[in-house]
Amino acid sequence: MRARFAALVVLPSPVLAAVLIASTAVGCLPGERPARRAVTATAPFVDDFDDPALRDRYFVQGGSWRVVDGALSTLGDRNLPLWLDVALPKNVRVELDVTSLSSAVDAKVELFGDGVRHESGYVAILGGWNNTLSGIARLDEHEKAKVMNRSRFEQGRTYHLVVQRTDGATIELFVDGDKVASYHDKEPLCGPGHDRFAFSGWESEVTFDHLKITALPD
Repeated sequence: MRARFAALVVLPSPVLAAVLIASTAVGCLPGERPARRAVTATAPFVDDFDDPALRDRYFVQGGSWRVVDGALSTLGDRNLPLWLDVALPKNVRVELDVTSLSSAVDAKVELFGDGVRHESGYVAILGGWNNTLSGIARLDEHEKAKVMNRSRFEQGRTYHLVVQRTDGATIELFVDGDKVASYHDKEPLCGPGHDRFAFSGWESEVTFDHLKITALPD
């Protein structure tokens, strides 16, 4: 896991108390705010990709992202995410269908990112590393603390993914109702700079469909 450092600033007692109270109440690790598009929608949000063109609320930075036969498609863009301009609440459930047309699978979604960069939040991976590992990583797919399980998925089969956080600190990944991974974070990512969702992938042809984002109680 990447080391994180904070500068020590001495504040007057009333100011320090206010800062500590605010930090405790939010319970989030602040994120950077790179140049990105503004929020255009909030949860709940649904997209079945019935429109043959990508809606304006998606941030297209390049790559092969497009809508084909009523589903979002990528030919494999080497971790160039397609970000959605929807603000994620601290606790949220994201559901979607994933189909890989390549034997390698390696489909990904990213939650609580900054809306611009890959690996700026949590990455949920299905069939990564040549269809051998699935799980969750934080800020770095190769971090030592990532939670991965050995699993293989079938080419051409559609899987229903659920990625959620219900307690403010634990990211869970379910595939067809079975829990694949659970990542407990002592410094959870959320709030400004860590509040966007993205589709992602490596070099596999993958389709995504039936996206549903639901806000959950704090």
